[in-house]
Amino acid sequence: MSPPSTLPAGARLLHVGPHKTGTTALQSAFHQARADLGRQGVRYVSRSRHDAKAARHVTGRPVPGRDPARAEQAWHAVVGELTAAGDERRVFSSEFLSDASDAQIARIVEEVGADDLWIAVTLRPLARILSSQYQQSLQRQSAYGYDAWLRVVLTDVTAPEPREFWTRHRHDELVRRWAERVGPDRVVVVVLDPSDHDFLPHTFERLLGLRPETLAGQDAKENRSLTADEAELLRRFNADYTALGLGPEHYVRLFRHLKDHLKARRPAADEAALVTPDWAVRQANDIGREMVERIRALGVPVHGDLDAIASTPVADVAATPEPPAAVDAGVAAWFGAGLALAADRLATAPPREPAPEPARRRLGRRW
Repeated sequence: MSPPSTLPAGARLLHVGPHKTGTTALQSAFHQARADLGRQGVRYVSRSRHDAKAARHVTGRPVPGRDPARAEQAWHAVVGELTAAGDERRVFSSEFLSDASDAQIARIVEEVGADDLWIAVTLRPLARILSSQYQQSLQRQSAYGYDAWLRVVLTDVTAPEPREFWTRHRHDELVRRWAERVGPDRVVVVVLDPSDHDFLPHTFERLLGLRPETLAGQDAKENRSLTADEAELLRRFNADYTALGLGPEHYVRLFRHLKDHLKARRPAADEAALVTPDWAVRQANDIGREMVERIRALGVPVHGDLDAIASTPVADVAATPEPPAAVDAGVAAWFGAGLALAADRLATAPPREPAPEPARRRLGRRW
């Protein structure tokens, strides 16, 4: 496997994820190295670690409680930076771009411009994505248990949750959608190597012509997984929250303050993790093999072992382990403290101001 070729001066690179493929760590490294990137002729196009609202706007996924005009402004700001004159290589990274439909991709490419545009898709084994995406669903108010969620996602592909999952994680279709708009030679597939933590940042360093360790040398933030106790506690909270008739807008605002508190907890080494049963691993591997064949047939450049996305070993787990009947008291206490903190922050937060009126008028005329 040869290393990736460096993109030409003036290239624009869109990293489209998908979710749970090292995106948080990579974005964190880009954000921390921003000044050094500039000195090396690379611009990280995001005002924060990850300008998710811009990508959510262009893919039609508004966040409840957030001002849509500000999201639209954020997307236009990204487009402005990507299309500005100059020989800098520019990169915008958002896993929410993996939600884009064919029509939305056409819009993105039209606004950014197809000249000097490359797309990066990062992949990891589908079977290893399942538990991570289940946990993500819990953070969006789902009350499914893990076994029920697996069966819905892997067997009932017409339900809303599977549709979203497969839009992101039918990776052959994700690659196809972008390749049809920019050409297969402009879509770079990077397969993560679990034995080499630095493979992903080193690959992006080569793509962007950066000195070694510019990205890999950063103390990049990664999202840890929820333990089985934490996942079950959040699931029960979601079920009770929904039963009370509370809506998604308040949940989004509440969880925005709660999630960092939850992730700040340091689980003990012996705390049980979510375990994916063998039947789901085998089914994910079968789907993965189909995706490998179709990605190869597309003729896109691939860096890493593409077969790895279909070769997760089973762990001799015949059935999904039952969720804990009683959640650990320490986990419950931590969760309760986080809820109190989130409620206090919501109560004391100043009212959110709408986007400035001139900006609203300007955006309205443009569209």
